[in-house]
Amino acid sequence: MTDSIHAAAARGFTDGVDAYERSRPTYPPDAVAQIADLLGLAPGRTLLELGAGTGKLTRLLAPSGARILAVEPVEAMRAKLLAIVPTAELVDGTAENIALPNASVDAVVVAQAFHWFDAIRALSEIHRVLRPGGRLVLVFNKRDEDVPWVRGLGEAIRRIASDEPQVWGNAWHDALGRCALFGPWESAHVRHVQRLTPDGVLDRIASVSYVAAAMPEVRAGVLGEVRALLASDPLTTGAAEVELPYSTEVLWAERASIEPGAVGIVATVNANAGGVPKPPVDGATVGRLGLHNDAHLEPEPIHGGPDQAVCLYPQEAVERVRADGHQAFPGAFGENLTLLGIEWAGLSPGDRLTIGDGEAALELELTTYATPCQSLAHWFIERRIARVSGKVAPQDARWYARVLRVGDVRPGMPVRLVRALPLAH
Repeated sequence: MTDSIHAAAARGFTDGVDAYERSRPTYPPDAVAQIADLLGLAPGRTLLELGAGTGKLTRLLAPSGARILAVEPVEAMRAKLLAIVPTAELVDGTAENIALPNASVDAVVVAQAFHWFDAIRALSEIHRVLRPGGRLVLVFNKRDEDVPWVRGLGEAIRRIASDEPQVWGNAWHDALGRCALFGPWESAHVRHVQRLTPDGVLDRIASVSYVAAAMPEVRAGVLGEVRALLASDPLTTGAAEVELPYSTEVLWAERASIEPGAVGIVATVNANAGGVPKPPVDGATVGRLGLHNDAHLEPEPIHGGPDQAVCLYPQEAVERVRADGHQAFPGAFGENLTLLGIEWAGLSPGDRLTIGDGEAALELELTTYATPCQSLAHWFIERRIARVSGKVAPQDARWYARVLRVGDVRPGMPVRLVRALPLAH
C-alpha cells in the first residue's frame, strides 16, 4: 500500500470488507502472547500497527493496556476497526508515509499486510518512527497447503492473480535481507485451525482482495471451483463444518541503533541502470568506476568517472529530511550506499571509509559533495532540492567518493571512518 495504495487492494478490501471481517481467521493465543512479549506491550508503551485492517490483531493486543496507534489507508476497513476497537487511535498515512515524529513509538507490528508495502520505504519509515531498541514484528496467517483440498483453494485463487503482491511470494521476504536497518531476523510458527461452514469457506475466498475486485464472472468462476472442490474432496464432502488449517508465522527483528560516530554499517546497497530512485540490491562488486551493476543516465562529468565513482548518503539524513515533510528513503536520492552510524557533519574531502574487514575490504575516499539536480525535485516540498545541498545543509548532503581499493559490498557490512590528516602549516 504505497502512497497511492495498490488499486486492486483498495477496491477489493473496500468491496470485501464484510466478508473479510466475517471469514478471516483470528490469531492463535500462543502467537498473540509471543507478540505481546516480544514488543513489551504494557500500560505506558506505545504500539504502532501498520495495515491494521478491520482490527483482527488489534483487538487481541488491546487488553495489554498499551496505547495503540493504527494506520489503515482503506476507509471501509478503518470504519470497522474503530467500531470494534474504539480505543485504537487512527494515524493518517500509509506504511511508506507515516504521519508521526521521529522516535515516537516503542514498537511496530504488521499483520497480514507487509507484502503490500513498498518494503524499503516502509522499513525506512518504521526505523524513523521507532525509538532505539524498538522491535518490528511481522505476522502472517498462511494456509497449510500440505492438505490437498487447501492446496486446491490456493490454486483456484492464484489462477486469477496478476501483479498483486502475494503472501506466498518471495519478494517481501527477500527485501528484508536487502536492508540492514533491522536484524537479525528471527521467526517462529504456531499451527492452528479455523472452523468454517462450507459457505464460510466461500466467504473466506471472497475476502481475498483480488477475488473481491475481480469481474463478477471471474469471481463467480473462482467460487464455483471452490464449491466443487468442497463437494468432492473426502475431507469436506457433506461436512457441516470443515477445518481450515493454518501456520501462523511470527517474524521479528530489532531496530539497528548506532550512535553516529566513526563506526557504522551499510544499511542498503542501491543500484539500477540509471535514474532515481535506485532500489536496494543484494550486494555489488565495486571497481574503480563504481558498482558493476549500476549506471547513470547522464554522462560524465555530471555523474560517474573515477572521482564520482560511488555516491554515499546517511540514513540519519534520510530521517531528518523526512521530519521536515519531504520524501526520503534509501536510494531515493540516487546514492549507491546508504550508511547508518557514520557522523556526517564535518566530513571533508580526503576522509576515507573502509567497508568490510581485512585485506579484501573496500576502501573509498571522499572527493566532493554531490550537487542536487532536478531529477530529485519531486521528492521535495515546492521542489526545494537545496535541502540536500552541501552549501546549505552539509550534514544532509550526498558525498561522492573515489575507489582506493576495489571490493565487494553487502548490506550489514561494517563501515569505519578515518579522517584525513590536517594539512601541516
